[in-house]
Amino acid sequence: MLNELSIVGKRLPQPAAVAKATGTCKYTTDITLPGMLVGMVLRSPNPHARILKIDTSRAESLPGIKAVITRRDVPDSQYNRSMVDLLSPGKRPPDDEYVLADKARFVGDAVAAVAAVDEAAAERALELIKVEYEELPAVFDPLEAMMPGAPRIHDYAENNAARHIVFPFKTGDVEQGFREADHVVEATFHTSKQAHSPMESAACIASFDAAGRLTVWSTHQKPFPARTKLAGIFDMPVNMIRWLTPPAGGGFGNGLTFRGEPVCVALARKARQPVKLSYSREEQFMATDTRQAFVERVKMGVRKDGTITALQTYLVSNSGAYCSTNTSTTVVNMVFFLGFYRCQNVSGEADVVYTNMPVTGGFRGYGNSEATWALEQLIDMAAEKIGMDPMEFRLRNVRRAGDPSPVPALPIESSCLDECIRVGGEKAGWGRRAAGSRGVVKKRGLGMAIATHVSGGYGMLLERSHAAIKVQDDGSALLVVNINDMGQGIETVLLQIAAEELGLRYQDVRIVNGDTDAAGFDVGCASSRSTYIMGTAVMKAAAEAKRQLLELAARTLEVEPNQLEVRGSRVFFKANSDKDISVARLVRENVYGFQHPYHPIEARCGWEPVGNPLPYQAAFAEVEVDSESGHVRVLRVVVAYDIGRAINPMNVEGQLEGSIAQGMGYTLMEDFVVDRDTGELETDNFTSYKIPGTLDMPDIETVIIEHPTPSGPFGAKSVGEIGYNAICPAISNAIYNAIGVRITDLPVTPEKIRAAMKGK
Repeated sequence: MLNELSIVGKRLPQPAAVAKATGTCKYTTDITLPGMLVGMVLRSPNPHARILKIDTSRAESLPGIKAVITRRDVPDSQYNRSMVDLLSPGKRPPDDEYVLADKARFVGDAVAAVAAVDEAAAERALELIKVEYEELPAVFDPLEAMMPGAPRIHDYAENNAARHIVFPFKTGDVEQGFREADHVVEATFHTSKQAHSPMESAACIASFDAAGRLTVWSTHQKPFPARTKLAGIFDMPVNMIRWLTPPAGGGFGNGLTFRGEPVCVALARKARQPVKLSYSREEQFMATDTRQAFVERVKMGVRKDGTITALQTYLVSNSGAYCSTNTSTTVVNMVFFLGFYRCQNVSGEADVVYTNMPVTGGFRGYGNSEATWALEQLIDMAAEKIGMDPMEFRLRNVRRAGDPSPVPALPIESSCLDECIRVGGEKAGWGRRAAGSRGVVKKRGLGMAIATHVSGGYGMLLERSHAAIKVQDDGSALLVVNINDMGQGIETVLLQIAAEELGLRYQDVRIVNGDTDAAGFDVGCASSRSTYIMGTAVMKAAAEAKRQLLELAARTLEVEPNQLEVRGSRVFFKANSDKDISVARLVRENVYGFQHPYHPIEARCGWEPVGNPLPYQAAFAEVEVDSESGHVRVLRVVVAYDIGRAINPMNVEGQLEGSIAQGMGYTLMEDFVVDRDTGELETDNFTSYKIPGTLDMPDIETVIIEHPTPSGPFGAKSVGEIGYNAICPAISNAIYNAIGVRITDLPVTPEKIRAAMKGK
């Protein structure tokens, strides 16, 4: 089956590759509208303060200022900046935020905004706005925030608890499971706030036409739900909002929530002119969501034969000033920590806690990566306790096809995880692994970790996609969708699926993307859903268009449709491949000919899944640790990945290699530092916030394992997030293998390693 396809499986370039490489691609900040103004936001210098008075008079009188807004100029309706409440059947996250703050809750909270004819006027206007604050005590640590007497950040939230969550799939008797164990291992892990760090910082444009219809330009990852929520905030009919999605310079989950769109709309409404709001790099760090930080108290019971008898977790999520996506990311953390391995006795609880930190939320892995970091280290600890090889321990306990998935009602559709582990281990040299190199300054270690993720949110979130195909009068096809291409190459993948199913050449299919007026409803780009769910909608729409095309050809050629096939943009007789007609000629005669009735070839499909095939990965990392300086160098990473089928292997490899870089940063260097006295962010640019560069990258070997999954488009599963989840624990386990001490607090810095070595 893998050899039967002509377009799927090929390394084809992205449609926008040339424009991006030559600098002609237009991003949001490149768009200019007649009369467009510059928007800027005034942000609180205090981490926690009551806003007593705002005087905007001097700013309003400044030449070039077209609008100044404060809390009194925006709707008096609270909302949650994420879209989870629209897409989840469970308890909705709290509505805890206004367009402009009613009270400053972190350094950077938006308290006022201006629209001006240029940046200089806007900056001067911000300087002229005078805000009188009553400073309040602040709290930055979630454990301290839960203590009696801690400053209350939101009036409704006692002990600053946004939500208390009980694991929804609890099974068995955990305490009995621990009693039955020969050994119990437990630890407390602290994850960190990682910044998404896309090349493009947040930007949006808002413009009202003469009839009051609003057009928004924004790279939000969920434009249809965002449009619905924006309509609710401003009390507008949804049909009075058009959302356009320009090319995006990266995402990684940063576009799952509002990043200034409501403020931009409020400015445009008051100014009655288009407004562009572009965040500086400092604002990108300060005012957009970053990865949520967890305190993870985890525990595992294990028998001498390697059977896991009990798993338990208690999480504290540092939400920051507003809840955002933290309820759903916390649930996902528990689901994958407790549901990845076979275990009959599992339970978990969590608290999502407000602090006066900048807001946290969804990031690549969406809670699963944090769970995997703790779980895969706990697995190594348990294997060491019973004297079993960590690879063998994993093979003994992983779930396989037919077993319940981490969402128990959904069985595992397909799994090649065993093959990933064995093939990856062989290429990484696992059989030669020793207990680290001892007696030298520079010590080497080899570690492994395994992970899974999802192909969409089905089972926990609403999942719906829509695709339309129109065959044009020259025989080419137009694919109409609404999906955010953030550099991951989803447009390429969808074009390959459409062309393969239609039987057209790749260059004969074009895509129309990013316009809510043109496309049908789509949930958006998140949960690694696009290839599996949107790809299936595209494949089904293309299959219907091909059926119509073959019927047209059969009428023209006076044969039955089942006697014909389409490939290479030509229609062939199955019995005689030398006899054919081009699709272009066939369609042109249908459109412009007078002999036959007109039969337009148009198809559409709205699709929602009934399953969720899981991708799997085994990652192996070799590191060198300088035991004197504490410096860690990642020498080599091998990843083996169960993808089902690679629609575009080049895209898959790019996702995996990018995941390794991002995972290395999370593990070793990316540290979001807030001054605990002032609340000021100290790492608000790439001078102070270090991300991996090309010289930091190790040798990488990616192994793509293809066994098509039954329900996926041409057998495909997801790739966007799975490549990230196992990298951090693999590196952490390698560090332990090298030096014999385990760091349980991210990032694993040289200072922490030196302290641990000294303690040892």
